[in-house]
Amino acid sequence: MPPKGGHTMKRWITFGLTVALSALLSVSFAQDDHDHEGDVHLGAVGGVAAVIEPEELAEPPYRIRYTLEELLPGLFGVDVGWDFHTEEGNNHPQLRQATIQQVFISPRLVGVIEGETDPIFGEGLTGTWTLIYDPNDPEAVHQHVIFATNFLPTEANPLIFQFRLVDAVAWDGTALNTSGLYTLEFVPEPASLLALGAGLAGLVGLRRRGGKR
Repeated sequence: MPPKGGHTMKRWITFGLTVALSALLSVSFAQDDHDHEGDVHLGAVGGVAAVIEPEELAEPPYRIRYTLEELLPGLFGVDVGWDFHTEEGNNHPQLRQATIQQVFISPRLVGVIEGETDPIFGEGLTGTWTLIYDPNDPEAVHQHVIFATNFLPTEANPLIFQFRLVDAVAWDGTALNTSGLYTLEFVPEPASLLALGAGLAGLVGLRRRGGKR
């Protein structure tokens, strides 16, 4: 029976590989245009910090699914945008600041701020990230996190990132209560599943042919 330390070392090597590759992807994503559909907009509802958009995340069961793309062989990822919500007719957002606090994240899933190299979300990490609105640079609060993994999940068993909003401050300076729990689920794009299925079918075929010899 192999020592437990071997399992721990193997897990950290795998995690380190994912971190390194996701860091490379983070820098490359920064050079691309972004599709803002699915961006998470943070605000306040009745004195409580809350997700305002997208609708799937803002309303029960407070859960949304994102599709992982195969970005490099064996590495899957998706870009999730974050911003403060501004009500129509206002020239400022609902929040001055808010902290995204990781509550749970699936093993082998990491989150890296676009353009950075060190992950902010991941198993064993503190998992807190604070967004602050700067009136002199209003666009700076709009950030992107690259969620990446070297493990291909399934529709039935997605990878998960759960968070809550803490230490949020409204535009008027009022401290807001901590939000409820929100869940991001990550599933593969259909093409990745087809490729995986084809690969498994090929392995089965090879095994059968090998058995006939």
